[in-house]
Amino acid sequence: MIEPNENSSIESTADIRIVGMNRDKTRKVIGPFARYIESSPEANTEFQVYFELSGTPPQAWRNIFEREWMAMTQPPLWQEASIDNRFLVMQCLLHDIAVMHLPVLKKVVTATNSAYHHYAQEQATKHGQRDETWTHERKAVDEMAESLHFE
Repeated sequence: MIEPNENSSIESTADIRIVGMNRDKTRKVIGPFARYIESSPEANTEFQVYFELSGTPPQAWRNIFEREWMAMTQPPLWQEASIDNRFLVMQCLLHDIAVMHLPVLKKVVTATNSAYHHYAQEQATKHGQRDETWTHERKAVDEMAESLHFE
């Protein structure tokens, strides 16, 4: 018999949103992974860009984000996007952020919120069904125990 696990519930969260770009954390990429375009110095240098999120998304939300990012950016976009605590991180050219990346990131975040809410509802239903099953099992055990007579 399995008891319900209080820690297995899905975190209920308000929609995650991109609320800004963290200027302090955003840095120019240096080293073998940096790409430079000769025509314009700073605007065409790759940066590790940190977009601030409205909250720290739960792991399930992060997993869904990765799936949505891959699905929405087919064929695969030039950049990889990942979640680092309260930040959405992308290595990209500065001049591409406003026109290319931010609109796509916002769409992916919106799709992720929608998919996460659906997932959370499914998990809550499953959790409720497990609780109900466990309650019925406990009741059956209690009834059996009460019907037994010991010396």
